[in-house]
Amino acid sequence: MFDSDDLSIDCATCIGAGTTACGDCIVTHLLANDDGPIGYVPVRLAEVPPVPSPEAVAVDLMLKAGLLGAEPQYVAVDEFESAGAPAARG
Repeated sequence: MFDSDDLSIDCATCIGAGTTACGDCIVTHLLANDDGPIGYVPVRLAEVPPVPSPEAVAVDLMLKAGLLGAEPQYVAVDEFESAGAPAARG
């Protein structure tokens, strides 16, 4: 998303600081409460694991449902036959 993992939002660098736009600014709403601005405490977020492919999810679901053996065997489309006729390729 960004070249760096660091992102800084600072009202001191905002061109609208001190104007009427501050009242509608999302940063003001996120970083302030009834007593005024809150102190910023950086939090290190955990890394998000990669999302598995749809094929991996489908195989995992079939394994959990008992529809596949422990070691599924993958067959190329060219080798797969259905009811004695070669599979149609779309």
